[in-house]
Amino acid sequence: MALVLTRYPGVLTSLALSAGLALALAACGRPDRNVASSAQSGTPTIGFAGPQPLVMRVLRAGGPPRVHAYPRVDSIVWASTDPAPTPAHVLAFDDENGSLAYEDIRGRPVLLELRLGTIVPTTKKLTRLASATGSSIYGIAATGDVVRITPTGDWTYKPPRPAQAVFPQPDGALLVAVGTGANTRLLKLFPPETRILDSIPLPVATRTVRTQLGDRLYLAVDSGLVVLRTRTMDWAPLVPFEEPIAVMASTPSGDRSFVLTQSRKQISVVDRFRDRVTAIMELPGRAEDMRVDPFGRYLLARAAEGDSVWVFAIGTNRLIGALRSAWRSDLPFVGYDGAVVVASGGDVLLFDGETLKQRSRVRDGAQDFWYPFLWDGFRPRAASLDEPVRFDSITVDTSTLDTVAVGDSVAGADTTAPKGFIVSFAAFLVEDRARELAARIHVGGENARVVTTSRDGSTIYRVVLGPFLTKEEAEGAGRESGHSYWVYEGLP
Repeated sequence: MALVLTRYPGVLTSLALSAGLALALAACGRPDRNVASSAQSGTPTIGFAGPQPLVMRVLRAGGPPRVHAYPRVDSIVWASTDPAPTPAHVLAFDDENGSLAYEDIRGRPVLLELRLGTIVPTTKKLTRLASATGSSIYGIAATGDVVRITPTGDWTYKPPRPAQAVFPQPDGALLVAVGTGANTRLLKLFPPETRILDSIPLPVATRTVRTQLGDRLYLAVDSGLVVLRTRTMDWAPLVPFEEPIAVMASTPSGDRSFVLTQSRKQISVVDRFRDRVTAIMELPGRAEDMRVDPFGRYLLARAAEGDSVWVFAIGTNRLIGALRSAWRSDLPFVGYDGAVVVASGGDVLLFDGETLKQRSRVRDGAQDFWYPFLWDGFRPRAASLDEPVRFDSITVDTSTLDTVAVGDSVAGADTTAPKGFIVSFAAFLVEDRARELAARIHVGGENARVVTTSRDGSTIYRVVLGPFLTKEEAEGAGRESGHSYWVYEGLP
C-alpha cells in the first residue's frame, strides 16, 4: 500500500486508504428506498500507485454525480447513470467500501456507494444527522427514537427518554444524549445491541464538535470548553473562556482545536495534550465561521462582513493572507495538494495555499457541489492478484537446521516470500510527538513503536505495530487500538 504524506512545519499528517476494487450487485433496500444504479465511465489518468486524489461533483440544480481526477478536474473517472439527491452537507466518507454519507438539500440522509454503484436515499424524516464511518447514518425521529440508516436495512433504538443528539464513533459505539437541561445524560451502547454500557451526566452545551479520530467530544458550555474522552467516558480538565463560544473546529487528528468566541476577533488554539489554550491567532476583523483543512495544514476563516476568507498556516499559526470567495457548505476547501479551492461568481478557482497565487480556473464550476477525497477504488485491479497461489515441493534437510543462526541467509531460500503486514498510525517530523502517540497505543500486550525513515532529506518518525503474519491479524490489531490506522505489506 502506498503512503501519501502532506507536510506542514513540525508535523506530517498521513493518509492511506484501503486497496482493491470489486463492483457488485446492489443489495435490496427497504420499501421506502429508491436504489439507483451507477456505472463507471472513463479510466483513471493518474499513473502512480496508491489512493487517487479525487473530487465528486453534483449539479446543485440536480443531476447524476460524477467523480473527477484532481486537480485535472476535466478528467472524469466515474459517472452515475442516474441522478442523486443534491448534497447539502457531507457527513463522512468510508474509505474502505467507498460509501459517502451526506444530507441532501431537503434534509434527508443519503448513502452514495461508489464501489457498489448504488444511491440509497430514504424518505424518513430525521434530524441531527451524523455519521462516523460513511457506511451508515444516524438520526433522530420525531418520536425521539434513534434510527440508523444502512444499505441493507434500518435499526431503531428507543432510549429511556427522547434523544436530543447522537454521536456515532468510528469503533462502532454510539453516544446518545437524552433528557433536557440539568437532567441530560449521555448513554453509550454498541448497535445493534440496545444494552446501555455506560451513562454519565452531560452538561448543557451550546455547541459540540467531534474529532475525526472520534476519541474526544468537545462541548461548549457557559464556562468554557469541556472535553469528554469517549472511550473511557471521563472528563478532561475544563478549558475556561471569558466569553461564550460561538464556533469550534478541530484538526483531523484532534491534537488541536480552534475556538472562536462571541466577540469573533481572535481564534484560540487549544492543545489536547495540555488541555489549555496554547496560542492566539489574531484576525484582521470579525469572523463569522471557520473550517480546517482535512489534511491539517490550513485553517480558513470567513469574514463577518464581505466575501473575504482568511487563510492561516496551522503549523505556525501564521496569517498567510486573504482570498475572495463565497462561503458554502462545500466551498472553499483545501485540496490534497495544498490548493485553496474557492467559488468566485460562476467559476471555481484554485489558489496555492502558501503564496495565494491563482493556479487554475474551472469555468461554471460553481454550479456544482464539490467534495474532495482520496480513494483507490477506481484503480484497475492487477490480474496477478487473482491468480491462484502455487507452491513448489521443498525437501528440507533437518540435520542442518541447528547450524543456521537467526538472520542468516540460506542458499536457495525464497527471498520473495511476504515479510508480514505492518499497522501504521501516523508520521511526524518531531520525535516527541511520535513517541507521545506510541505510548498511548497498546494491543494484545504489544506496544506501538517509533521507526525512523528519511524522505527528501528530512527524518520522519513513524508510529507502527507489527509485523503480523496475515493482513487479517494486522487489521484486527488496528481496530483494537482504537486509533486511525492503515495496513501495508512489508517491514517498516
